[in-house]
Amino acid sequence: MPTPAAKRLYTQAPDPASEPVQTATTVVIQPGSYNLRLGRGSDGLPITIPHCIARKKKDPSKPLQSTPWILRPECQQPESKYQQRQGLKQAEEALAYKPTSTGEYRQPTSHKLLYSHNNNVRGQLTEVICPHRWTTIDQSLPFVIGEEALYMNPADNYHLHWPMRGGHLNIHNGPGGTLTAVMADIETIWGQAIQTLLDIPLKDLKLYKALLLIPDVYIHHHVKHMMDILLEKLGFGAAVVHQESVCATFGAGVGSACVVDVGDQKTSVCCVEDGISHKNTRITMEYGGSDITRCFHWLLGKSGFSPRELDPRNTIDGLLLQEYKESYCHLDQDNFGVKDRSILIRKPEQNIIKYAMKFGDETILAPMSLFFPDMLGLQGSDLIHVQSRSDGDPADPHDEFFLRQTTSREAKLAKKKDNTEMSRDNSEANLGQLDDTQVQQQMDEDSNDAPDNLQVTGGDGNKGTRRLDIEEEQEMESEPVLQLMGVDQAILQSIDRCGSDEVKKKMYSCIIVVGGGMMFEEAQQWLQYRVWVGMPPQYRLMLETMDVLTRQKDMDPTLTCWKGASVLACLDTTQELWIKQHEWRQFNVRMLRERAPFMW
Repeated sequence: MPTPAAKRLYTQAPDPASEPVQTATTVVIQPGSYNLRLGRGSDGLPITIPHCIARKKKDPSKPLQSTPWILRPECQQPESKYQQRQGLKQAEEALAYKPTSTGEYRQPTSHKLLYSHNNNVRGQLTEVICPHRWTTIDQSLPFVIGEEALYMNPADNYHLHWPMRGGHLNIHNGPGGTLTAVMADIETIWGQAIQTLLDIPLKDLKLYKALLLIPDVYIHHHVKHMMDILLEKLGFGAAVVHQESVCATFGAGVGSACVVDVGDQKTSVCCVEDGISHKNTRITMEYGGSDITRCFHWLLGKSGFSPRELDPRNTIDGLLLQEYKESYCHLDQDNFGVKDRSILIRKPEQNIIKYAMKFGDETILAPMSLFFPDMLGLQGSDLIHVQSRSDGDPADPHDEFFLRQTTSREAKLAKKKDNTEMSRDNSEANLGQLDDTQVQQQMDEDSNDAPDNLQVTGGDGNKGTRRLDIEEEQEMESEPVLQLMGVDQAILQSIDRCGSDEVKKKMYSCIIVVGGGMMFEEAQQWLQYRVWVGMPPQYRLMLETMDVLTRQKDMDPTLTCWKGASVLACLDTTQELWIKQHEWRQFNVRMLRERAPFMW
């Protein structure tokens, strides 16, 4: 279990305060794919726990079917291996072309030599017992959350579920993958964490407010369901949502920036200017820190290290692989050559096994997959997302779709009216130039031709117009088709979508990196180098400085967004955005369209 902050003395919460700002009665919640961060707005740092739940298996005779973490079906396709090899080749070429700080070029390590050594190494069973212990609980408990859930003994028959995947609700076809089951998991995790870690009884939540962080590229009905949990299920007195990129700028203390969020399972890029996230600059790609961990395991296997004790399908082994990645991987161009490493395989309540290994370029090539995502072997058409329009909601009949249709219809009617009046004016002017005989002949011709002309216009003409309208609407709603790209290319594309050269200059001059997926030594220099090489030449001349901030104010980048949200909770402008419980019950999702601090 994570060690919580010093035990708080619970005091009676004050009455709901709509006038003075009381951050002690505001709970800031940042739900991630791997971690859940929550705390009071007055706290210096949040409490972080794994965002997972272990539920008791109802039928002990059936096998355990836990949600996978490291492995993904997208990386187990027929073309995945070939794609990985191509990506690895590109990364090796990039390393060879970039000089070190002394102007020299790296000498690559030999995979064959490493393989011949590592493949002959046998594990040494030590007498040291792993300090980790399986979670010991009352077997009658229906669920366990957080780190205790990760260390549930498989013999205890508990399913492990991760309710979020890639920043969104983890809805899938397996057990516990329905929307109802996922929402029940989230309600249980959040409620239990608030009670045990923040010492707030659920019955008192009506006196508290909740600030919920959501991804930059969000799914509308997912946000609605999470607001339902906060205001209806848990019973908060009021709630508001904020986008993570905007919170990141507040946490870093900058007004405008290109925000890069590298999480456990997603990487998102967005341009933020004066507290506004530009919708057309938002890009989210479904790869992150756990994919780098899987890539590192693959590279170690190519170098001869593939002990049978490590299985990435197992959660405990996945945690070990993640620890190896965090300990040994880097992006330091000056750090090269063969290194001797001692790998310790620790399983709960078992003797530690020691391997004396040799590592080469694998430790820098694995993080390079952030720039060359082909190394991850991901196959699929749904790996990159931009912000899409809402599909509509029955509770909000006057949503964006309705307003767009109404505006379009009114514009077409006004245009048709103008054309009719113009045609009438022209006809009257022409008639004024004719004598009586010509007028009579013209009227007779119009009278005789009227039925045929009306029939043609009323048939094919209207069909053609309607068909054209539909095609125009489909063209308006179509989204650009993007291929999975490296984080540097995503930054370039996002900034290129900004409206003016002045805004683009702002974004290139300040790039903020948050999240825990890119916390490698010298990651800042590599990212700055890749963006500088790829940016249009005219902007290199315009820029006076180019800052890539990976540790703003010496703060842990995994906490930047949460810290920014706690700052936002104190602002006077936020006090106008709270959606109260009775308002949500009456107007539901319509309140998000009215109160959300971004274009809903």
